[in-house]
Amino acid sequence: MTDQRLDIDAIVAAFPKRVPVFPLPDTLLFPGAVLPLHIFEPRYRQMVQDALDSDRLIAMALLGECTPEEYERKPPFSARVCVGSLLHVESLPKGRSNILLAGVVPGDAVEQFDDKPYRCACVEPAPDVIDPGYDYDAALQELMPLLGSLPFTDMEHIRDEVAKLVGPDGVAPALINTCAQRAPLPGPEKLELLMERDLTARLHRLLELVDKPWRWN
Repeated sequence: MTDQRLDIDAIVAAFPKRVPVFPLPDTLLFPGAVLPLHIFEPRYRQMVQDALDSDRLIAMALLGECTPEEYERKPPFSARVCVGSLLHVESLPKGRSNILLAGVVPGDAVEQFDDKPYRCACVEPAPDVIDPGYDYDAALQELMPLLGSLPFTDMEHIRDEVAKLVGPDGVAPALINTCAQRAPLPGPEKLELLMERDLTARLHRLLELVDKPWRWN
């Protein structure tokens, strides 16, 4: 990760706006979390380049059910998306790349466009509602043992990196959203979490979803 601080207020102030959309199955982006992606399809290589040439924004969405032909031509995606900002792009041979996308703000795709090789949408922002009186740090202490099988190799390192990205006040919400993003849940359940704007309610629902031992057997 870089030392880049996201100016979330400035980015959100420019919305609603048209952004590229990258739909994937079972993969969503959450605000304050960082998503590594390997880009290899020609249309998404073009998408990354276009984002680099403009405002560095890409919206992640859940891919809808579709045939292979529909996927190639016009892949359907969820109306709720999360707009992310490109933190880093590592160029690879044959036009491929590894990217880091940082979640900025959830939103709703209110209009879709098909005039490029990839999908685009006009996104209306739907920022998380954060309760300033809620002890999110204490909630994290309850959540983390339930996610012991996740690849959180060094939680303190992740905390430090997130603080660089969103500032100290945004660390606990960003870590909760990181847990939601990385939890081994099916796509529809992750979408349910992203559609819940109230961060406290999202956290409680995440606790319900992961506190089921049968999921990990």
